[in-house]
Amino acid sequence: MIKAIIIDDEKHCIITLKHLLSAIDTIEVVATTQDSTMAKALIEEHQPHLVFLDIEMPEMNGFDVIHQFENPGFKVIFTTAYDQYALKALRLNALDYLLKPIDKKDIEIALEKYSNQELIISKDQVQNLHLFTNGKMQDTIALSTQQGLLFVKIDDIMYLEADSCYTHIIMNDQTRHLASKTMATFEEVLLDNSLFFRAHKSHIVNLKFIKQYIRGEGGELVMQDGNIVALSRNRKQEFLSLFKKV
Repeated sequence: MIKAIIIDDEKHCIITLKHLLSAIDTIEVVATTQDSTMAKALIEEHQPHLVFLDIEMPEMNGFDVIHQFENPGFKVIFTTAYDQYALKALRLNALDYLLKPIDKKDIEIALEKYSNQELIISKDQVQNLHLFTNGKMQDTIALSTQQGLLFVKIDDIMYLEADSCYTHIIMNDQTRHLASKTMATFEEVLLDNSLFFRAHKSHIVNLKFIKQYIRGEGGELVMQDGNIVALSRNRKQEFLSLFKKV
């Protein structure tokens, strides 16, 4: 039986989530609280396997709560209404979350990840979240790999290549990593960074690592490692407009 705690400042959200979880016989909600300042004591008292943790709360937000634990002995699923800043922090750190209003299917997917030991929260993730919320760190991304989490500098990513439900990340030192996330996930995280451009449905490139553009219907981009990335015809003009010509 999975012991769970719900931490959310809105009572109706606790009631709704608790009701949804009550229909799943493998999980038991052992405690709830609306007071984020009481969260640490509650977790230490009940020793849950899983914590459903709201992000936007007064006094202490969800990231502050987690920062109190150097190495959490429990798994976390963040719950949040849509907030671009909060979601970017979660995605950069490869953390799992449920968007409000939460539905049963999303919970079942999250619990399946828990059962498959795919929910990870490490000391590095906790520290990165703390730095992120203090505006000190938005340049590192956590990659979910088969070996665990790999933290890399965003600016060191040369390009990304889609592979079904996975993504290959090629670094500027030509190392390659296979992440268990779709290209769409990385697009949401990276494309507000002016260095990155969606060249094709299967590729996102870092503009500073493009060595050459070869003309064509769409054209081709030669990357610093010598590999060639196709440029979609409907992205050609947008791409060319990013550069000054002499």
